[in-house]
Amino acid sequence: MVLYLTGVIEADFLVNGDLIPRNTPWVLTVDVSLTPTSSSINYIKLSFPSSYTFSDIALDGSFVGGSYVVSSPDIEISGFTMNPSGNGRISIRDIRSTKPESMDSFLVILANSTDTFRTYLNLMIIREDTTVPLLFFHKSLRERPFLLNRNVRVKGTVSAVIGSKAYIQDTIRDTLSGIVIYGYTGIFVGEFVKVSGTFSPYKGLEEITNPVVEYREYVGAPSPSTVDRLTLARELLSGVLIRIDSVRIPDTLTYIPPSTNIPIKDKYGNDGYLYIDRYSGIEGFSPPDTIFDLVGVVDEDSSSSGNIYRIIPRTAQDMVFYSSVYVRRVIPLFNLKNTPANWKIPLYSINTIAKLRVCSDNLTVSEISGIKLGERSPDSVFTLSDTSCAQFWGIYTNEDTLFINTEPKSTDSVIIYLYSSTDTLLNFKRSIYSPRLYYTLPIRDVQARNPGEYSSVLEGQRVFVGGVVLSDNMLSNGISTYIYDGTGGVNIYSSYSAGIRKGNVVLVKGTVVEYNGLTEVVMDSFKIIGDDTLPRPIKLSYGKGLNEDLEGLLVKVDTVSVSTFPLYAGIGKTFTVYNGSAPITVYVYPNTGINLEEIRPGRFVSVIGIVSQYSTSPPYNTGYQLIPRSSEDLILLSGNFQSENLSVVIKKNVFVPESENATFEVKGPDGIYDVKIYDDIGRLVKVIVDGKQGGGIFSWDGRNSQGRVMPPGVYVLYVSVKTKDGRILKKVKPLVITAK
Repeated sequence: MVLYLTGVIEADFLVNGDLIPRNTPWVLTVDVSLTPTSSSINYIKLSFPSSYTFSDIALDGSFVGGSYVVSSPDIEISGFTMNPSGNGRISIRDIRSTKPESMDSFLVILANSTDTFRTYLNLMIIREDTTVPLLFFHKSLRERPFLLNRNVRVKGTVSAVIGSKAYIQDTIRDTLSGIVIYGYTGIFVGEFVKVSGTFSPYKGLEEITNPVVEYREYVGAPSPSTVDRLTLARELLSGVLIRIDSVRIPDTLTYIPPSTNIPIKDKYGNDGYLYIDRYSGIEGFSPPDTIFDLVGVVDEDSSSSGNIYRIIPRTAQDMVFYSSVYVRRVIPLFNLKNTPANWKIPLYSINTIAKLRVCSDNLTVSEISGIKLGERSPDSVFTLSDTSCAQFWGIYTNEDTLFINTEPKSTDSVIIYLYSSTDTLLNFKRSIYSPRLYYTLPIRDVQARNPGEYSSVLEGQRVFVGGVVLSDNMLSNGISTYIYDGTGGVNIYSSYSAGIRKGNVVLVKGTVVEYNGLTEVVMDSFKIIGDDTLPRPIKLSYGKGLNEDLEGLLVKVDTVSVSTFPLYAGIGKTFTVYNGSAPITVYVYPNTGINLEEIRPGRFVSVIGIVSQYSTSPPYNTGYQLIPRSSEDLILLSGNFQSENLSVVIKKNVFVPESENATFEVKGPDGIYDVKIYDDIGRLVKVIVDGKQGGGIFSWDGRNSQGRVMPPGVYVLYVSVKTKDGRILKKVKPLVITAK
């Protein structure tokens, strides 16, 4: 709201909808209020630039009863009286502008018989999809102040996620710009997103707070944009991922701690800052006394003492020290506690390394002595204080692999310190990358329970677990998903959102709780340490249901019959299938994108899902559910299986070949019948009849068309009839071959 005073006319203006999409019909409302000390007015004129058009206007409040004349792009209103303390509204319909995205304004004139008041009200032309170009948030004269504290929509590609800050960037008219989305939104690097929220800078850094993600699609991580000097990494590149080569840390600094603005210089002597964010996972390090190339997002930390622009690397690999040793990956990403472990750590360096030192304060001398670099054993082993080290001399390599065998550990992690030199005569320099060997509690221990009980023996205890994520996050607000570590699966939960997705390998610290029978680890913190392939689902035998032993595991049921329509339950929907005589509840979350329109009684489906539980009363041994993760997990085996006029009755559907046959009676309308047998992945096994007139009693001896006896498993009896009126009726039922 803006107050204007000229002569005796004193007015307040409130303009709604003043972010106008370019060339898109929009409604602009202008509220006019007179103050008690003002003179009345009886004339108002709105004068727009020539690039604006509109279809009609509507008057409200004190303007009702007035007349207006439209001489596009001007609007003149008269024949009314607005007294002091009066107010009125002008709604301009289908307004649009063909101007490029930019700031703009229009003239407002208020008048009576003796006085005239003139002022300009601001508009901003934004994109057709109502998103604001990110460049506008970095202007200092008109655009940025106009956007302060407004609710806006932005779009861009995520270049970095560091703690609660996600950096996105976009290009408009060949100008690269960025902004920070502040809050745990669950978006991750490489996603193109549209986000709404409030523009609220913090210490100079342009941020969108209280964000809501409206659209997301993975398009691939953006490459860093190369800049030549630190003076370019300023306001217009704030939030953008950049690369700047040949920077240096002052020789006076012997240690680089996290959460500190570290001065750096480029090759021209210009000043800037490096910042190691504690959420990036980079340990503090001793810098090599040499130049390095730096990749990171441009960030700002300004206060009354001045503007500080800094570059934040995402990982240690974003700092390219040419004389340092880097780690490609720790294999495996984690091991289990209290179990011997074999580790493989591929190393590389840009320049040839002549000698290498490997140290740890958590490994025994015996473990250090057993370290190998490729096939090579250490040339020497020594201990200083609590630290043991192995040294390799004259290696002259750019790439090799460390092999470390560790004894059973009860600790959460062991740090390995790497030192190297490009010359056997030079001193060792510590690598900026110190790999951690993680040891997690087996999930089977979290799921363990006392005899006759169904709750975890660790309920209420804090644990450190790890595993591959079995599904994308199932909640829109918060985190709920499942991880698997080879010994078992468990739900991980948090009330805040974060970017965890299927295939991530995560480490989780949290407390074991029981929520309606479901064992959960409520997270205090988590860390994504890589990606891995998902486990193969466990195939549930015919006639078996879900139980406590399967909780948290990925399970598959084949050729099961649907017995109920999907019904709302909580935030999702459930329906029941029968695996033989065992009922199984399938629970579908709304964000999986699974279409349930064709799910109804009589259909046959195959389902892959995670076994969950929702039981409201002790002893919590009911309410098991199978949760499919995406459309690929719920397969409808055929089209219309529900044909009321077609009857298929199986007299023996579980049988042992060579001892007995499966027999079935087919009844239905006059027509041409086909009766066939398929296996559980849809391959034709045997044609019983093809083109027979009418139904009858049939049997299958368990052999395929070549006469071979089929192995035990679930098979599909497929019956179809083409009626005289051209309809095609179908029925599908399971047949099971069992072993003797």
